[in-house]
This record gives sequence, structure tokens and C-alpha cells, in this order.
Amino acid sequence: MNLKLARTATALAVFVAVLSPATSASADGEVDGPWYIVHSASGRCLDSPAEWGGVNGTPMQLWDCYPPTQYNQMWRRRWRSLTSFELINVASGRCLDAPAEFAGGDGTKIQVWDCYPPNQTNQMWRLMAGGRLQNVGFSKVIQPDPGRQNQNGTWLQSWNLDTSNFNQVWQLRSFS
Repeated sequence: MNLKLARTATALAVFVAVLSPATSASADGEVDGPWYIVHSASGRCLDSPAEWGGVNGTPMQLWDCYPPTQYNQMWRRRWRSLTSFELINVASGRCLDAPAEFAGGDGTKIQVWDCYPPNQTNQMWRLMAGGRLQNVGFSKVIQPDPGRQNQNGTWLQSWNLDTSNFNQVWQLRSFS
């Protein structure tokens, strides 16, 4: 009887694990995705401009989402703790980066850069309740430049968290 109960419990655990979305990590270095990171106010994607070729320093922008063919709009999460992760661009293999030399100051353009060891907090992010994408090192969130009205080509920047600002809200969407 105990064997039957153990098998049932194991089968139930496997069933739950298969149906559960990959929203948190169980181990440092675990990777999930790819994801499109969609700006809630505009419906556009976090985009690494293809014409830049994904080189270090490529500034991030908003652009119409083109799933499932635009690898420069796809991101993988590499978990560094239960709540923080690096975002790795599928096309370039580089990490989403809040430039350290500007200490995350308001208006600093978000870019891609070579991924550094896991303690590089300016390349670590967390998805907060309410959909804000916050940098671990500077506690700033990503928002589009407000002067561009969320058009294609609007640069993305770091900014102070404002829970009343819908322009700071993002969603992770599966490309499939």
C-alpha cells in the first residue's frame, strides 16, 4: 500500500511540474526562455537593433514585435538566485546591461554587453510585482524615453521606480 501511495505522489509531482510555468528558478545558472519582453503601454518589444549587430554598447529600443522570427527580440533568463536573473539576447549572446559607469542614473540608456561573472549586478534583473523590470545593482527600472511616445525606435532607459507609471510595465511572453 505504501508503494502505491508513493507512486501516486510521484506521478502527481511530475504532473504539477510539467504544467507549472517556468517563472522561478531552482538552481543558479538555470536558463529558460526564449521570451519576448513586451512593453505593456505600447505592445512593442524590447529590441536589440539588428543594424547594430548586437555589439557591446548597442542601445535597446522599442520595436514592433515580430515573433517568432526576430532573434534580436528574443531573450533567455539565466537565473542567479531565486529572484534575480540575467537577460541574454538570443541573437548576440550578450546580456542586458545598465551601464555601470553611469551608476544607473535616470535617463541612462539600457544596452547589451558581454555577460560577466554572476556577481555583475548591473546585468542582473528581477521582475517585480506589477511587471516592473528592475536592475539589481541600481534598483532602477526600465522605461522608454517619454519624449518619443513609445514609437518604434524609442530608446530604453533606467529610471526611478514609480508604481503609478504604466510606462514602466513589461510582460514576458513565450514566442511559441
